[in-house]
Amino acid sequence: QTDAGRWVATLWLLPGAVTLFAMFIGKATTGMIDSWRARAMGKHSYTTMHGHTVVVGWMGRDTLRTIALLLEDTVTDDEGIVLVASEEMENPRPEEIRFVRLESLADPSGYPRVSVAEAARVIVNAATDEQTLAAAFAVLANKPRGHVVVTFDRPDTCAVLKAHYPNVECVLPLHVEVMVSAAQDAGSAAVATELLAAAGGATQFSLRVPGHSAVLAFGKLFNAFKHEHAATLLGYTPADVGAAPRLNPPDSDRVAPNATLYYIADKRLDPARVAWGACTS
Repeated sequence: QTDAGRWVATLWLLPGAVTLFAMFIGKATTGMIDSWRARAMGKHSYTTMHGHTVVVGWMGRDTLRTIALLLEDTVTDDEGIVLVASEEMENPRPEEIRFVRLESLADPSGYPRVSVAEAARVIVNAATDEQTLAAAFAVLANKPRGHVVVTFDRPDTCAVLKAHYPNVECVLPLHVEVMVSAAQDAGSAAVATELLAAAGGATQFSLRVPGHSAVLAFGKLFNAFKHEHAATLLGYTPADVGAAPRLNPPDSDRVAPNATLYYIADKRLDPARVAWGACTS
């Protein structure tokens, strides 16, 4: 209220308040930048995620293409994608995926940081077959509940992994097979590319028969898929461990619960919309 009080407020209280506020803003901004930087450099952990996709290994453009194809299928990427790498790098697509850097892809203790046990699917693709095999064993040591896909250049390395984990799906290079098929049957390469692309048009999908379903007749399933869902049923794989796919089987084939169906359609089918009860054998 006095002149002296006003001078104190002008020369001491107001500058002090401004300085204190500036310090608060500076610390908050620094904290946000540090948090963003830690996420970009892969130092953050995502231990509460579930139903997501984990991509293990950095292969440059191949990994970016993998991520792009995963993002095109909007049904399977709703819970997010986490890239795991051991290289000194930043998140290559920070607006679309999460990134975690491990000292070694072969260290099982690092994968709880990406909640690999709760992931819906895991893709392992490292620089060499030896690195891929070591990373796959590290991932599988965490007992993931989702589907695990591992890429190899050599079938013998795949056989080593399958001997310990028969449910893992191995992917081997198909470029020679596609090239020969295209040479013998014109347009085969274009058809294969169309079936594998999820961006639009006819695409190959899979669907698991519910565990509570009765035994189904393949012929009835084929007709139901074609006439009710505009989808073409290609075949199925029995639920037995190590079972091989049966493509273009006879109508009389009996499809047991938990079998995996393969079909071609413009979009992924909702299992709840399939009239399983009408297809019993």
